[in-house]
Amino acid sequence: MTTRRRATQEAHERFNVATFIDEINRRHRASYRVVDEPNPPEAIIQSSRKTSWVEVTSAFMNQAFAEEAWSYATPGEKPRPMPNEVILGPDAQFAANFVGTIKKKLEKKSYEPFRDKYGPGYLVVSVQYPLYGRDTPRLMQREWDAATIEDRHCFRSIYLVVRRFSGYQIVLWRRLHTSD
Repeated sequence: MTTRRRATQEAHERFNVATFIDEINRRHRASYRVVDEPNPPEAIIQSSRKTSWVEVTSAFMNQAFAEEAWSYATPGEKPRPMPNEVILGPDAQFAANFVGTIKKKLEKKSYEPFRDKYGPGYLVVSVQYPLYGRDTPRLMQREWDAATIEDRHCFRSIYLVVRRFSGYQIVLWRRLHTSD
């Protein structure tokens, strides 16, 4: 990955961590703040009572859409637009990529030291899918139910960061291994 692309990705991850922390602090009347950015995970967060950690990932409709989005967002990188063709089943494509993205994170061994030190962390998924709508979560759930995942119990819950008309919405998608 180029240095420019990595800088863009880190800015994206920091934005999602900040958006997540703002919402968790609001919902739970907490005072979490970032105290370290080991990368991975993106952030070690701490409140007056607890220390935890946050990992961020992005779920795109497909690889072509991901390449287009990253290339346009990265200064100095030549844009790589998606092919000009009809996209069949975009919700199904997104659901499959969403579950595949989460599966990789849940099965990853490199988070175990953070789980062992701080307990299960938060997985924050930046939803990069412009057609996300009412039916999308149903298809995501169907794909999730069909998946075989060797969960390493590193995450307590999965939150989605979904773009809305006036900003972003943080949605608890799944509780995994302890309550929030």
